[in-house]
Amino acid sequence: MKISKVMLISPPMTLLNGLFKNCTVPLGIAYLGAVLEGEGYEVKLLDAVVEDINHEEPVDREHIRYGLSFEEIENRIREFSPDVVGITCLFSLQYRNVLLLTKLVKGVDKKIITVAGGEHPSALPAACMQDKNTDFIVIGEGEHSFLHLLKEMQGGKNFFKIDGLAFRKNGKTVVNPKTKFIENLDALPFPARHLLPMQKYFSISLPQSLTYQDKRHACLTTSRGCSGKCVFCATTKFWGNRFRSRSPENVLQEIQQLVEDYGVKELHFIDDNLTLDKERAMKIFQGMIDRKFNLKWCVPQGLAIWTLDEELIKKMQESGCYLVDLGVESGNQDVLWKIIKKPINLKRVKGLVKTFKKHGMLVKVCFVIGLPGETKEQIKQTFDFADKLDLDGVSIAIATPLPGTELFRICKEKKLFRRGFDENAIEYYVGNIETDEFKPEELQAMLSHYMLKYNLGLLLKHPLRFFKRFSKLLVGHPGTLTKYIFFLLKRRSKVIWKK
Repeated sequence: MKISKVMLISPPMTLLNGLFKNCTVPLGIAYLGAVLEGEGYEVKLLDAVVEDINHEEPVDREHIRYGLSFEEIENRIREFSPDVVGITCLFSLQYRNVLLLTKLVKGVDKKIITVAGGEHPSALPAACMQDKNTDFIVIGEGEHSFLHLLKEMQGGKNFFKIDGLAFRKNGKTVVNPKTKFIENLDALPFPARHLLPMQKYFSISLPQSLTYQDKRHACLTTSRGCSGKCVFCATTKFWGNRFRSRSPENVLQEIQQLVEDYGVKELHFIDDNLTLDKERAMKIFQGMIDRKFNLKWCVPQGLAIWTLDEELIKKMQESGCYLVDLGVESGNQDVLWKIIKKPINLKRVKGLVKTFKKHGMLVKVCFVIGLPGETKEQIKQTFDFADKLDLDGVSIAIATPLPGTELFRICKEKKLFRRGFDENAIEYYVGNIETDEFKPEELQAMLSHYMLKYNLGLLLKHPLRFFKRFSKLLVGHPGTLTKYIFFLLKRRSKVIWKK
């Protein structure tokens, strides 16, 4: 079988109506596309969201799907006529869109090979292989496994020797576990952004953080993997439990390319652990200064608090950092250490926030509530802790039991999943866990009540801060915040949280 044309698709997105849309370069398929292109394959990247972000259709009473219509995606597939179609699935809620796409692909031509990848299929490969329209699943980090798969399709077809692959043999599913990870990340080519409509991303400007200072912003990642053991995190399942990083020089070369080829003015580092190796981080930031990039940058994925000190913070500011997200996770020390298992000392947090503010940076903090073993009183302590910090923004998520995480195992073992829980449609803004202490609806109401109070307080007490953070969003997408406020009001009204 001769394979020459590969199409990689990032599907339309499903979300609760009222939440913020997001539109960023899908780095997963961009990296994979660059690797395949380097091996001589003709590659087509299709990001359904950026191609038509204004197209919306209802999924059910609460959800919408946005992005290119399936009819138009079918037209693009027919036009390119690929031999293989790869489909990425970052979140469980998007998996139904993947199923619709694999069915669509086979409807175009049954001979087209379909390959699914991303966090959700990687966590549940055997279950996802039950879809008759999915031929293969690449598990975890995919650049080497996908390339190996294409070569075996055209050669010996010995799929048993491919690391991190799910396939069928005589009608039965076989899962080769992921055991090998790319040691030398510098050996990877830079993401194939030239295969994506970069100008559209700049025009839309809906980054993950919802905050930016220049529309010509781009996301990049400088490392993979994490040695942490956070109960809710799926990173180690996908990227491995060991921190691997690119060299400072390699990172600076990519930044140079972004500046020269795309006119980028702002960077969004989406690492899980940008500052874990302080010496490496300092070299990257100093290199940005020495090369006079004059870029603004932020860290929407969060920073590991235990890695930070004033020397590093000062260098961040000098190199252009204007906003940091700090993953504090809880305002209760016992929850942090005994439930989440994160090595954060809350006594340090207030001082770190002050240090960032002293150096002129915006500070946002991320929390998680609704974990098994957590009490309502401890959740209130998290809200109180957030209120006492001098912040420019707060992000609070309801604990989400993602497949492959320790939290998922605990919930399954103790039968804590809410009624109707579907592991193929897990949402981040919905209570998926029910304990003797709280019900999902209570968590949703508690969170909506607090977020309304917090954001209104920020607007009234610190209007300049509020508009400094959201001014670009308000101008570019004026109806977004209004929809979000109505979303919170609707959630809050469903259950009255009695203190």
